[in-house]
Amino acid sequence: MGAIAQIRAMRGSMSNHERRIADYILANIEGVRSLSSKNLADQVGVSQSSVVKFSQKLGFRGYTDLKLSLTEALARTSLLPKVIHGDIAVDDQLGTVAQKLIARKTVSLNETLAVNREALLLESVNLLAEADRIVLAGVGASSLVAKDFAFKLMKLGKSVLAESDTHVQIANAATLGKGDLVFAISESGLTREVIRVAETGLKRGAEVVSLTRFSRNPLVDIARVNLYCVADEAGARSSSILARTAQHMVTDLLFILVSQRDERAKDLFERSREAVEVLRR
Repeated sequence: MGAIAQIRAMRGSMSNHERRIADYILANIEGVRSLSSKNLADQVGVSQSSVVKFSQKLGFRGYTDLKLSLTEALARTSLLPKVIHGDIAVDDQLGTVAQKLIARKTVSLNETLAVNREALLLESVNLLAEADRIVLAGVGASSLVAKDFAFKLMKLGKSVLAESDTHVQIANAATLGKGDLVFAISESGLTREVIRVAETGLKRGAEVVSLTRFSRNPLVDIARVNLYCVADEAGARSSSILARTAQHMVTDLLFILVSQRDERAKDLFERSREAVEVLRR
């Protein structure tokens, strides 16, 4: 998991001291690679132990491993096409807005992929593939992602419920049992309705997979498997643009992986195509 992506994703849930370390690293990535833990602590104005604990909180054994990850992340970044960076401004021309938006989405997609462990993605695929019934839960923009995911899974013949009304989502979850699955989508992980759907399904014996921001939140605590999306919405200016981009990437990836292991997939997709082809003549 890349250090830069992880720091950005976890920043919102950090303490003041940790955030100061995170902000300094993100603003001075090149320079930090040559600093000792004591040097970095002096630059930020915290204790050396705070730097070490910060590194361990990110999942590294220590500060040396964190620096190694930063070096690897910079090396990968250098291979990417050069793009225009910076927030979208009200006076930006169309071309600039488009390039900045593409850059933001590219960063969001790469960082989302970086913070999701392969083992957890594959475990989610297993749960989706083996579930008898699936309830997809989401509110607002996340409900749009849930509905799109449902349409895709239905093409594989899966029994999927993805209602926009949250009361119906909860009622559907109450009918689940062992062998069923709740796939709960909430960027914040704090949405009460989605949490309620997950709790209801879990109480009935269903498995729960969550898709939230990379932080400790109530939905993460409920789910058996936690997947994450990374989205700097402040930079994109509004409307959950980056969150939906990241969520769609994760759900599309899961759909493709589920399709790969389903021997009937090619035939089922062809049946769907043939069924609607008559309407295009």
